[in-house]
Amino acid sequence: MQLTDIKIEIKQCILKNNLNSCLECGKCSAVCPMLDFYGEYVYLRSPRGVVERLSLAPDDIEEEEALWYCLTCQECTFFCPSGVEFQTFMMELRELLLERGHKKYAVFCHDCGEYLMPKKEFEYLQKNPDKGKLLGDLLAVCPRCKKTGYAEALHRVTPIYKRV
Repeated sequence: MQLTDIKIEIKQCILKNNLNSCLECGKCSAVCPMLDFYGEYVYLRSPRGVVERLSLAPDDIEEEEALWYCLTCQECTFFCPSGVEFQTFMMELRELLLERGHKKYAVFCHDCGEYLMPKKEFEYLQKNPDKGKLLGDLLAVCPRCKKTGYAEALHRVTPIYKRV
């Protein structure tokens, strides 16, 4: 797919999620937990900053690491007085990029390859010196594969009852 096709899909995604209705009131920036999570708040990494960047210069969209900083926590969406769906937009935008093979900033399930989360989020969650490795191991597998592994373990340890 060509760059013009992805630009068209991004513009459709912007319209679908009501991003053009932004009043630029700053409520989304005020409630964004990126400051607590990453230790800094960078406007261009915020959903509003990403939308602004996409609107003005969408040519290098595939190489934008800023698209992967949003925690998709829904705080900005919840507090937006205009009903802008930032969180949904960010998830759809990432999905669009992943479909086109842009996987550089994403983490995938070790077992099945399903998308899990942005790489920055994954790295942050592993920073804890005491539990980082354990947490990383738990997060490296998608819920479906965890259930499968759990079910297989239960079948191995559970005695098989004979029908009477």
